[in-house]
Amino acid sequence: MAKKNNFDGPTRLIDASSRRPVRQYTMSGEYYVRASASRHFWGRVLDGVVFLAAYSVLCLLVVAVRKAMENNLATLELAYNDAFFYALFAGLWFVGLFVYGMVWGTSGLFGDRAAHMRSVRIQDGTTSGAWTGGWRAIAWSFIPLYIFLIVGSMFEVANVDHSPGYIPLDLDSGLAQGKPPIEDLALLAKEEAQARVHGGLPKLYGRNPDARP
Repeated sequence: MAKKNNFDGPTRLIDASSRRPVRQYTMSGEYYVRASASRHFWGRVLDGVVFLAAYSVLCLLVVAVRKAMENNLATLELAYNDAFFYALFAGLWFVGLFVYGMVWGTSGLFGDRAAHMRSVRIQDGTTSGAWTGGWRAIAWSFIPLYIFLIVGSMFEVANVDHSPGYIPLDLDSGLAQGKPPIEDLALLAKEEAQARVHGGLPKLYGRNPDARP
């Protein structure tokens, strides 16, 4: 991809296909396009639904095994050990999340595929990797924080992918398909209109309105 010398995030370019703003990775300077807030939101909702469904199936299997243990004298005492099963449910939750996050950090989750996006670092567009992805999944498993972040993802100003430093990359953008970005003609027209208005203002004491001679 083309690069610029000033890696300041937003640019004066738009995507050739989606007409969404083109931005720059803060360290590498390469161009990218964020997935829309709505696609990001529903993709992450789908991820949550899939994980909860899988976790529910595991819990049902554990309950079935516990019932079977109650009919066996060798395992009867363990079957009535509530603390053991509470710990087992908690372990399944966090281990399952970590494994789910490992997939998220490497190849992407169901929500990523459905929304045609990918969670990448804002510095250089790389994925988090399995280890970091697992811990990111653990982090958003705290429900109040997760709800806050998922609602925040609906707004462009807070469109981070669940953790600071990550963004939802639009895989359907023209840029991702190899099309070069184009100038934002609407922004250019707005600036030209402002320049005409500025040029038509009267000078004050021989100076322009911005105090320039």
